[in-house]
Amino acid sequence: MKTRKVTWWNVLGYACLNFLGGGTQALSSAFLMLFYTSACSIPAVQAGLIFTIARLIDAVGNPVMGYISDNFGRNAIGRRFGRRKFFILLGAPLVLVTYPVLWTPGHSFEFYVIANVLYEMVFTMVMVPGPTLPAEMTQVASEKTKLVSAKQYCGTFASTIALLFPAFFFQKVGEGNLDAYFYTGLSYAIVTSISLLVVYFLVYERAPEDIVYTEKMGSVHHVLVKLVNDVFASMRIRAFRLHSGMMLFIGIYKNLAAGVFTYYVIYALMLSKSATSVITSFATLVSFIALAIFITLCYKYGGPFAFKVVGVIVVVSLLGYYALFQGRIGMEENMVIVWLTVLAIVNNVGKAGADYIPVFQLPFMADIDEAVTMERREGIFTGVNGLLSKCASAAEGFLLGVGLAAFGFEKGVGAQSETAITGVIVMTIVVPIILCAVIYFISRNLKLTKETHKLLVDEVNRIKAGGSMDDVTPEAKKAVEDLTGWKYEQCFGHNDLMYHEGKTATAK
Repeated sequence: MKTRKVTWWNVLGYACLNFLGGGTQALSSAFLMLFYTSACSIPAVQAGLIFTIARLIDAVGNPVMGYISDNFGRNAIGRRFGRRKFFILLGAPLVLVTYPVLWTPGHSFEFYVIANVLYEMVFTMVMVPGPTLPAEMTQVASEKTKLVSAKQYCGTFASTIALLFPAFFFQKVGEGNLDAYFYTGLSYAIVTSISLLVVYFLVYERAPEDIVYTEKMGSVHHVLVKLVNDVFASMRIRAFRLHSGMMLFIGIYKNLAAGVFTYYVIYALMLSKSATSVITSFATLVSFIALAIFITLCYKYGGPFAFKVVGVIVVVSLLGYYALFQGRIGMEENMVIVWLTVLAIVNNVGKAGADYIPVFQLPFMADIDEAVTMERREGIFTGVNGLLSKCASAAEGFLLGVGLAAFGFEKGVGAQSETAITGVIVMTIVVPIILCAVIYFISRNLKLTKETHKLLVDEVNRIKAGGSMDDVTPEAKKAVEDLTGWKYEQCFGHNDLMYHEGKTATAK
């Protein structure tokens, strides 16, 4: 197989993927539910259901998209434009059409559900094939880290820029003018569309001649059965199973933290929408420095260790939010803004780490899976990862909508009751602390570090080169078993994990 060195142009191109993955998500999490409840007079429960329904419907499409992408190189279009890059190219015009529609006022609940479903489908079409690219481009841990780190930095930058759009338009046309929301969505959609073109032209993927398909596509029944099998088989890889648990609850936490913060600032602290936008944007920008720290921690010690640091930082900031809420009475507004900015910065430092950990871990999963199956299934793992991300977003939308409604939050009302404010505080502080505790207990069992990954990859390459499994070193054997969750003797295809038509196993 012909290998290429990852250049800084490739890193820049891959990083731009997060103008969609990070920027649009940050903007939507911070303001889209507020737009539906306050500007479109949709009840909180229904507003939450918009995201829940759309994301759950689309969640099923994530592993399907992964399977399609893995096999798209079989046809002429995939060989010409790339089995991953083709979908990124197609996403550029579709984002420009679907994203602004989400921000148009005056429609029904059903309209917003359909609009969100269509947008989520476009998002999935790009963001399932896109994150497979580090695994496509290199098997070197340092180069994978360079790619995913640059993407994460770009996500932080994109989130910062995206969150300034509403502040700009609120000040230009007025906070009560609903056009400000549409201008925000349209403007950022243009930025995103351009960024996807940059991704397409600056990244590369495996050459078509280097892609090995172990069997023909077969019948429709075969394809569907294999797809379902691949999805469930991915969960039989121990490292991916633990990563998935972390991914799911981190996703719920970070989406909830972004969505409820706007309610905390506007209704609990009684500050303006513009102040919310500027504070969120500034706090996100400062997390650039934090990201460098977490990149180092993840690379040196692994994601589970890094999350211990995340948990402490997040809990400290949340306790600070509660203290600020209690002490705001009698405090000048400028001082409230200053303290809120400080606490938001601390919180975003922790959130930056939480956001980076799953991104760091994902590119290693296909390497671990190869030790069991002797196949490369980057698309399936990214697809399942995307499914969990969508489930997390759906759960967050449902949790926030139902949680606020349970405490009596009313649609389209400027001042809320004390009970509703209590609900905002609970969703801002108590629920995130519980989620962080769950993530910590899951992460304790994941043994993925750069050292164990290298032992596993070297062992896979040794076996592929014709080496005997009897010659394995104790260190390599332990690394393979810890990461895969399989006995060493059952790895390298000596198992019934994979489905093939007419066979019950893929034992080599």
